[in-house]
Amino acid sequence: MTASFLDYALPRADQVPMFNLDWQPTPSPNALLDAKGVGELSSIGAPGLLVNAVLDALAPHGITHLDKPLTPLRIWKALNR
Repeated sequence: MTASFLDYALPRADQVPMFNLDWQPTPSPNALLDAKGVGELSSIGAPGLLVNAVLDALAPHGITHLDKPLTPLRIWKALNR
């Protein structure tokens, strides 16, 4: 077991091999303009996931719905109705 990341021998920039990156655009067969999404997909699911987790935790208190954003005050008010 290690105490911190300092115990690991991480490679430095001069120890990493050189590599080339290439750009290969591919049109989408599912869109009229051949356009694809712009990368929000990985972050768009998180708010709903967090709301569901909070609702699961509050279910024993009879709370079945909360609007976003989930602020501490909004949760506190829901618990104290």
